[in-house]
Amino acid sequence: MESNKYFHAIDFVIFIGMLIISSAVGVFFAYRDRETQSTDNYYFGSRKVSPILVSFSLAVSFISAITVIGLPVEIYLFGTIFAWVVLSHLIAVLISSTYYIPLLHRLQLKSVYQYLNLRFHTRIRSLASGMAMINLILYMGVTVYIPALALSAVTPLELNWSIALTSLVCTFYTSIGGMKAVIWTDFIQAIIMLTGMFAVFIKATIVVGGLGSISEAVERGERNNFWKFNIDPRVRSTVWTVVIGLTLNNCFKTGCNQVFTQRYMSCDSVKSARIALWLKIIPGTMFTLLSVGNGLAMYAFYEGCDPHTAKQITKPDQSMPRLAMEIFQDTPGMAGLFVSSAYCGTLSTISSGVNALSALALMDFILPCFPKMSSKKRIVLSKVLTIIFGVLVMTLAYLVSLSSSNIIQITTSITGSIGGPVIAVFTMGMFMPWINHWGALIGIVGGWLFAGWIAISAMSLSSFPGTTEKLPLSIDSCPTSNYTTQISTNYSSYSTSTTEIEYSSGEIMTTNLAIVESPVINYTLYSISPFYYGVIGFLTCILIGHIISLITGFNKPSKADPMLFVPIFNYKVLRFGVPEIPSSYTLASCTPEEEKLNKTTNPNTKNANGSPIASNWEDSILKE
Repeated sequence: MESNKYFHAIDFVIFIGMLIISSAVGVFFAYRDRETQSTDNYYFGSRKVSPILVSFSLAVSFISAITVIGLPVEIYLFGTIFAWVVLSHLIAVLISSTYYIPLLHRLQLKSVYQYLNLRFHTRIRSLASGMAMINLILYMGVTVYIPALALSAVTPLELNWSIALTSLVCTFYTSIGGMKAVIWTDFIQAIIMLTGMFAVFIKATIVVGGLGSISEAVERGERNNFWKFNIDPRVRSTVWTVVIGLTLNNCFKTGCNQVFTQRYMSCDSVKSARIALWLKIIPGTMFTLLSVGNGLAMYAFYEGCDPHTAKQITKPDQSMPRLAMEIFQDTPGMAGLFVSSAYCGTLSTISSGVNALSALALMDFILPCFPKMSSKKRIVLSKVLTIIFGVLVMTLAYLVSLSSSNIIQITTSITGSIGGPVIAVFTMGMFMPWINHWGALIGIVGGWLFAGWIAISAMSLSSFPGTTEKLPLSIDSCPTSNYTTQISTNYSSYSTSTTEIEYSSGEIMTTNLAIVESPVINYTLYSISPFYYGVIGFLTCILIGHIISLITGFNKPSKADPMLFVPIFNYKVLRFGVPEIPSSYTLASCTPEEEKLNKTTNPNTKNANGSPIASNWEDSILKE
């Protein structure tokens, strides 16, 4: 039965209404701020945004559509182990609120990568910013693809048109409305997302017979693996891979990613930014737990007839939209609400992303070369850049649609291989005053290349079954039982030599015969859990940074700029010889180009880097 027959006229009305509301918000702020246009208003909302609004915007900036559709599929295929991601979010929030937010506000950084210019060298700023832009573009390409895939599975709208619709709408309201439009639409879209996800969970629970029936199905299907403490790094999902690997990824997102740091700087103080970040945990945890619940309810619903194995859908990531269509087939409007919630997730992520990309391109690459550009030209250029990045993301989404990998796998690999080295260079800059700019430069390049090499090679060469092995799925209750589709422990397009085993219950699994003949590196290094890619990049960058700094000569901590150093704890021994900040201070690490840029962009500066001077700066990092 085709699921798109369940999409009624009222569903289209709800879906189109959501798009119109999002666009109207952009038009409203473009009109309201027509007389006060500036880059400060466009990118930071004049630094007067409510922390409550910012918290919702932070919550939906990265977990949005991937959480609505991708995370339930992760739970469906691999069990409840991924729920440990909530702990990784808490750790990342603690680290970012303690160290990164005060640093950003004290230095008044418009681009978070400006810090690397001050601490190391302009080429490291450009490299890290470029890497972060690549990461964000790739991530958004995946995020656009997810709801487009959902809509194409449940409506007559084809995938290509769905991708174009998503990209164009969010690019439109972001380009004209700026940060205020992004944050307000994020708030509205977060409410729609929570409503749609909660509706699916309640209805699916009722359909399968209650929470007890879900629990029984989860036990039969071996999905209750929350306490899986296997220490083998090749096993894809364990407590350690999720907590350790994703904590590092989340530190990159919350601490040194322009999407988040712009929101911190849109608040009027360190206190407001911290409140926004901690409040973000509430809706963020609700999104995660609802996704886990939806994944388990989906397994109970499809326990005897996996739709992907039965060829009812073309990719596993279409499972959640199909579930919504089936359980709401007799309730017009609810299917449209769910699809709208998935689209809201993507709209929030893409609007945040293209706004951040535009800011990075302007602040890190264009203004340093043209510091005297007029305010009017900056605004026009900002909007043009937003449109360009929106089109680029749309193009990439078409390429992502050709991949057969699980959505969570793709996004984790992207963020890990790029984010790990970036967070490492910030760690060396803030906490290790002896690292010089050569160590940071070669370290970040080496970490990126090594982690990326493993991530790319693993797609086709991984030989350890635990790296990609899915939990058992069944088709024994399907109307037709003679399916020949295999469920592979490797992703189908990357399988090597396999044999298919069909069990009497109708379950179909695949055993990989290439293990015996594969090189050792395929069975070890290339089989590392994808959740560890960020850790690999991080440690490689730190190691290379120390080796190169040793060879080229360590910096002397006694000569380090104290404004750029952050003690882990405010004890003298942990300052490593870095001097205290004097009562009268001017940032000495600012380059002539940086000084010109800051004087042009912020005429009210009090020192060379455009930041207010505070004698108790290092105390505020830990206590403010």
